[in-house]
This record gives sequence, C-alpha cells and structure tokens, in this order.
Amino acid sequence: MPRELPLQMASEPEVLYFAKDKIAAFSIADFNSLSQKLLFTQLEWAAILHISDRTLQRYLKENKPFEGLYAEHLYQLENMAAIGIQVFGEVKHFDEWLRQPKSILDKTIDFSALQSFWGVKLVCNELGRMEHGVYI
Repeated sequence: MPRELPLQMASEPEVLYFAKDKIAAFSIADFNSLSQKLLFTQLEWAAILHISDRTLQRYLKENKPFEGLYAEHLYQLENMAAIGIQVFGEVKHFDEWLRQPKSILDKTIDFSALQSFWGVKLVCNELGRMEHGVYI
C-alpha cells in the first residue's frame, strides 16, 4: 500500500541548475577524444584555452588533466562538438562550417569566438536553430 507523502515544492526551480561543488577534471584521454571530433591544430587548441603552446605540450606529455576554467571550457566544447556532429553528420563538414565566418544575431563571428564561453554558447545556439529549422 503506497504511503502518502506530503508534496514538497522547491523555492527555486533547482532542477534547472547543474549543481556540482567542483567541475570534474578533464582528462588527457577525454581531450584526445575531443581532438578527434574537433579537428584543431595544437596552436588553435592553445589559443582557444588561452594557454601557450608549450604549456599545452606539457599537459599532454605529463598526462596532466585540465582543471577549473579549462575543464569547464573543454566540457562546453565537447557539448558543442556533439551537437555539431549531430547536425552536420560528419566531423569534416562541421569543421568546415566552424571555420567560416557566420552571421549570428546580426554579429559576424568567426573561429576566434570559440575562445570565450559566450562565443561557444552562440555557436551552440546557432546549431540548435539549424537542427530545428529555425533561422533568424
């Protein structure tokens, strides 16, 4: 016999928030997997992450996971890659589209937009519009 439990309501819609005390580290294995989806050169990866090429080489050589804002940015790029590959079907086509300047919300953005969280979000939003056939 099911017991009746009192209905509990959250004061805020807590389910909308991704609550984690700490962003998990982004391992080198995950980075290598992401590098197969996003065909960027090592110099491009360094620019996107705002680190020097030498620092990126050291991370890779020492198998040191990315932490903090680097990990957060990489998780965001991983999400963008998944959406992009779903929309375009092939990594090559998605890569070509990413590298072309595009007009999004009356702003022209290019490959350098991937260096910021906001730029990646704009690209993800555009991919969502493309996926659902909504063009503005």
